Amino acid sequence: MKRKLTGLVLGLGMFFLAVGVGRGAEEEKPLAPGWLSLDSVVGPLDKGIASGKGALENALGITMGGYLDTSYTWSSNHPKNPASISGRYFDKDHNKVEFNNFHIFVEKPEKDWGVGFRVSGDFGRTGELLREATLWGKSLHRESSAELREAYLTTTIPLGEGIAVKAGKFVTTQGTEIILAPGAYNDNISRSYAFNFAIPFTHLGTLFSYPFHKTLTGSVGLITGWDNPRDNNSAPSGMAGINYTPADSFGLASNVILGPEQTRNTNHQRLTWSNVATIKPADPLTLLLEYTLGFESDAPTPSASAEDAWWHAFAGIASYNWTERFNTALRAELFYDAQAARTGGFAATKTIHNVALGEFTLTGTYKFTKMFLGRAEFRQDFANRPVFKKGSSGADSNQTTMAVQLLYQY
Repeated sequence: MKRKLTGLVLGLGMFFLAVGVGRGAEEEKPLAPGWLSLDSVVGPLDKGIASGKGALENALGITMGGYLDTSYTWSSNHPKNPASISGRYFDKDHNKVEFNNFHIFVEKPEKDWGVGFRVSGDFGRTGELLREATLWGKSLHRESSAELREAYLTTTIPLGEGIAVKAGKFVTTQGTEIILAPGAYNDNISRSYAFNFAIPFTHLGTLFSYPFHKTLTGSVGLITGWDNPRDNNSAPSGMAGINYTPADSFGLASNVILGPEQTRNTNHQRLTWSNVATIKPADPLTLLLEYTLGFESDAPTPSASAEDAWWHAFAGIASYNWTERFNTALRAELFYDAQAARTGGFAATKTIHNVALGEFTLTGTYKFTKMFLGRAEFRQDFANRPVFKKGSSGADSNQTTMAVQLLYQY
């Protein structure tokens, strides 16, 4: 599979370069000089790919793009059999260089046909893990390293200011962090507990949005539920939210999802309410603050008894651009899983009733070119119980990880 991916990536690069021959890429303001700059080496490749991609987009009337992502993560607990780091999902592989993703998207704006679309897919470890978390059939499966992330149509109903409609499979509206997207990566390499356990990844359904004011947009939708294109209980869930942006320096997104999520059971409701504030007190500094509340009635727990379960996620990220090329991001988080219904206690060697998790993460990002960046991260996890896998069969209440990542966006 990896050989096929390598061939696909090289073929795509050669194709873009070939299409771009003889066509000048649009001149953009270059990045300021930097000690680790690779503009003279990788820059020509950037320009060739951008030029070829632009020519192809103009010829087909579409927008396309994507990224390649590879990383290495090391854990002080040295988990074995399997070598999976507790509390992680997309970055759970210990002591292994992993080709995470070859991501590609294609989209067309509404203006040409009155209906637009977007299709995106993931090939590599991210595709494999996203596939494992997505219910397409009667059960979850571990299959090939490819997954359809999004496939939806968009249109606008001409009423008032226009009701925007999105219908199909799309990523969730909840949370601070995202599944990495071209031009919109997270500030840290690892994902937070809030991202991994408090909220879903994707939905299948329809979402309606309306701009009530230039500062306020509301949305409401009907979905099959959490990460399940094939509804697991034949009862839909509802979602609603607001985005309030009174100034460039402040924005608030508040989104709620409510509905039954247990397999073949429509009697027990799950509620998640996610609130994210984006604050920009000064040009180089961005603050992201999140509080997510979750509840599920009669949820399965590690003790094998069904209980009303609550979870709370508090997270904050301070991201600072020291230069055009160099950024640091510090994340702090507390995640309280009161009945251990969301985490299951991870790798605890005995049944536990509640889990309180915390982490501090420091990440540095350097842009070698506008399209090619490298990152390094230090993260310290801690818990109120020994829940982090240690070795083959042990557990610890602390976990230290370090990671590096290379990311190329096109």
